Amino acid sequence: MIPAREWRPALHAATGLVALLLGVLPRPLALAGAALGLLAGFVVIPLTPLEARLRRPGEPFLGGLRTYPLAVAGLIVALPATLAAVGWAIFAWGDAAASVVGRHVPAPALFGHRKATGSGSLAFLLVGTAVGWGVGAVVAATGGGPCPSGARIAAAALAATLVDLVPIPPDDNLPHAAAAGLALAFLPF
Repeated sequence: MIPAREWRPALHAATGLVALLLGVLPRPLALAGAALGLLAGFVVIPLTPLEARLRRPGEPFLGGLRTYPLAVAGLIVALPATLAAVGWAIFAWGDAAASVVGRHVPAPALFGHRKATGSGSLAFLLVGTAVGWGVGAVVAATGGGPCPSGARIAAAALAATLVDLVPIPPDDNLPHAAAAGLALAFLPF
């Protein structure tokens, strides 16, 4: 059983598995799925007990539970299927790994950041790269378009990891997805 404090990172990563469907879903269905994610994040979850279990103390309404579906929708709208899936996997799994590892593997804070540690940042980079590559390969094989190179995926994970070191309100989901998505879209390798 997953301890209560690990529910949020587990949900963060688990919903990232939906990115695997981007290779088989026609674009209109992928966009409809993104819209359903927004509906769930902004309307359904706030009406359920799940909100209280997942929301951090003092977290504003426009926190991670809302910015996650916004970030996913942005990737799906802006990028081809495989690149959107890779970007989603990087921020979903990388951020979840950083959260869990950063709390359980002692390491100094980076650049005075109250949450970012060396162990968590390394976990973000390594897990984000590995899962991004795996998801990209699956989505490419199922019709999502070509998979970016391993170097491009690693650079996108590095971009998201570096953005994680800058506290950008209201939450880190949008900056993670934007950094990964921009790297995937514009890096030439």
